[in-house]
Amino acid sequence: MKKVVMSLLVSALSVAGVYAQKNTVLVYGSIKAESQKTSESNKVNTFGFSPAVGYQFTDNWTAGLSLSTESWKTTTNAVESKTSAFAVGPFIRYAVPLSDIFALYGQFNADILSGKTGGISANGFRGTFFPAIGVNMKNGFALNFSFGGLSYASLKPKGASESTTNFKFDFGSGASFGISKNFGL
Repeated sequence: MKKVVMSLLVSALSVAGVYAQKNTVLVYGSIKAESQKTSESNKVNTFGFSPAVGYQFTDNWTAGLSLSTESWKTTTNAVESKTSAFAVGPFIRYAVPLSDIFALYGQFNADILSGKTGGISANGFRGTFFPAIGVNMKNGFALNFSFGGLSYASLKPKGASESTTNFKFDFGSGASFGISKNFGL
C-alpha cells in the first residue's frame, strides 16, 4: 500500500518542465513502483526514482543534471535475484512557445550508467532525445506530454570483452505526462 500511495504522490511530480524562463530553476522528476505476480512462485517488484534540476539561462535554453536509480527484485520458484541500475548525467533542453499556454520542447540527456545483476556489475553510457508538449498552468507549474523518443545505450559487464548496445526509436508508441515547476531566482 505504501508503494502505491508513494507512486501516486510522486507521479504528480513526474517527467519534465516546459517554459524556459530566464534566470529560473526547473525541477522535475519521476518515481515508480510496480509489483507483478504471474503465479504464486513468480513475482517481480520494481522501484525507481529519477529527479532532475536545471538552470534556465535564456528564455529558450535550460541545462542541468539528472539522475536515476532503479531496482528490481525477481522471485522465480523461491529463487530470488536482485538487479540495480544507476544513471547520472547532464541534460540540455530547447523550448519554443507556441502561445501563452502551449510550448514545444526537445531535450537531450547524456548519462553515465552503472548497474549490477546477480553479483555482475556493468558500466556504460546512454544518450536520449525526446520531444514534448507543455501546457502552462499557473505560478510556474506546467503539465508536460511526451510521445516517445530516440535513444542509444552501450553497457559492458565487468570482465566481458564486448559491450551490449541498444538503439531505440519509439515515437508515438507510448505517451507519458507529468508536472514540473519553475522557481524564480
